[in-house]
Amino acid sequence: MNEPTIKDVARAAGVSTATVSRVINGTGTVRSGTAAKVKKAIQDMNYIQNSMATSLKLNKTKMIGFIVSNICNSHFTYMAKSIESVLNTENYSLIVCNTDDNPELEKRHIQRLMEYHVEGLIINTTCMNDKYIESISQTVPVVLVSRRINSNMFCGDFVGSNNFEGMKLLTRHLLDLGHRQIGLITSDLKFSTGKERLEGFKSAMSEANIIVDDSYIYRYDGNLFNEIDGMDGCRYLLGLSPRPTAIVVANNAMAIGAFKFLRTAQIQIPEQLSVVSYGNISNSELFWLTPTIVTLSSTYIGNEAAKNLISRIKNTHIGNREIVYEPTLKTGDTSKAINPLKSFYSNN
Repeated sequence: MNEPTIKDVARAAGVSTATVSRVINGTGTVRSGTAAKVKKAIQDMNYIQNSMATSLKLNKTKMIGFIVSNICNSHFTYMAKSIESVLNTENYSLIVCNTDDNPELEKRHIQRLMEYHVEGLIINTTCMNDKYIESISQTVPVVLVSRRINSNMFCGDFVGSNNFEGMKLLTRHLLDLGHRQIGLITSDLKFSTGKERLEGFKSAMSEANIIVDDSYIYRYDGNLFNEIDGMDGCRYLLGLSPRPTAIVVANNAMAIGAFKFLRTAQIQIPEQLSVVSYGNISNSELFWLTPTIVTLSSTYIGNEAAKNLISRIKNTHIGNREIVYEPTLKTGDTSKAINPLKSFYSNN
């Protein structure tokens, strides 16, 4: 059985197809009695509008694309929710695409979203398609979240965190507690977040006259910001001699991996090792300890990204803008002042 068409609805309601179209789209003027007949016909016939055809005709799809590096990371899950909440108030719908930090998949997702004629893009980029993103930003409203691209020609906005200062806060906290052999678990430096957080770590350490360069042994650069990197980083750092007395983990997913490894290895936190991390850790209230972190609000970043994109859709002549979230230190139970006599590597 064929699906009913707009002509079938018009015939059943005794009106023209133009009248049906006006009722469906809320445009023009239609008498209340006539509109009621059209709506009843639509309901009785289970008519479903071809939104894609209508959108292409009006050149307005009311669809927004969100390209994200790892949707399994709760930071981006909550960000997607906050983006959608803002878009709902403007009658936009959100399409979420996950890349797993694969640049080829990222480009394919963007191309497909462009084929769907989305009205804007929010991108947490792989940092490997900078020229391509630069080019599409000339014709489609774009907002970058968390990660920057290396481009002087990009046309759009950036919403993220002050990674440099956030990492300095974490590292200074450990330095103030007397730690000097401080391990760092970070990710591939092709990501702007990785670069900025490394520089913040270096800056804080240099204030304590500790040089962090390629010869600094207490540093692990993973491939991705995920749990596996956190586990592998801990395994590497605890294999050193002497071992670090504290570890800074550069994001929440890696921190979860680090805590899993340390619990399996029966390392007592913070008695044997202090651990601090960048960004809020989902459900941390269920942990046996409250992590010491610097805050990273996914809700704030998502809200600001969505609001910026909506304003850019409405006014395509807006200049580039940047909104940066300022992290704060939240001390928990996973960091403490060092006592060399009781450090866990002293008995090795």
